[in-house]
Amino acid sequence: MNQAKTLLFRDVPGIIGQYARAVMPKRSTTDDLSFPSHEALLTHVKVDHKKVAEYARLCGFHAPSTVLPITYLHILAFPLHMELMLHKDFPLALMGLVHIRNHITQYRGIYASEELAIRCYCSAHRQTDKGLEFDITSEVTSGGELIWKSISTNLSKQGSGKNTSRHQPSEQQDYPVHSSWRMKENLGRQYARISGDSNPIHLYAPTAKLFGFKRHIAHGMWTKARAAAALNPQLIAGPCSLEVEFKQPIFLPGNVSLHTETPYGGAFYIADSQGQKRHLKGYIQPLE
Repeated sequence: MNQAKTLLFRDVPGIIGQYARAVMPKRSTTDDLSFPSHEALLTHVKVDHKKVAEYARLCGFHAPSTVLPITYLHILAFPLHMELMLHKDFPLALMGLVHIRNHITQYRGIYASEELAIRCYCSAHRQTDKGLEFDITSEVTSGGELIWKSISTNLSKQGSGKNTSRHQPSEQQDYPVHSSWRMKENLGRQYARISGDSNPIHLYAPTAKLFGFKRHIAHGMWTKARAAAALNPQLIAGPCSLEVEFKQPIFLPGNVSLHTETPYGGAFYIADSQGQKRHLKGYIQPLE
């Protein structure tokens, strides 16, 4: 068992350098997997108001606003996820991991003027019939108060093992169209410029083809943010829970539609323009 370490940062780590490190060979095995108890900590965080405004516009949130978009803090936490996964004690290779779920709990509206601290750590892992799933939990505090929490679940595809996942297939339901969007060819590059997430599968068709995609695809967290922005603005500005499961990639350019159980929240999904292929499904609700 590796001794727990705290990886302390005063600035957000650069993701481009992280992806360069990610292509280096690393041991990956299903035997005796041991996930380290390390944590990554980013302190004295002050958001860039210009970048927040650009993010809000790209994702469809109402701007300007003194309250951060519910999904914005993910782009500050994600580089810490990368540092945890790139650490020498992490048992899996980063290349080939698939982000399959994300669950955000927002305990109150978060003001852009607040000084924040972000803590990330591997919180759980489980073997499923598709491979090994693991969770990275992100906790954001302000003045010691927990105000935002996210659990990102990733999959290392291995094709064997007992299915112990808590997320079992459910009966598919159809909901009416809430809104439709045209996603431009350069969406991935726009999101990468703002978020820092320059994964080549999102940038250009040729770079995506290097990783087995026929064209480049939209960022999953942009898709989640765009869905959140289209839902009840009062709900997402306050205490609420927003969870999604990423199903099928969205190739760029493309057209998609948001389908909702009610006009204001509950269950929802994003599908292609024919309503046949589902790219994302989720649920939003206020905290009790």
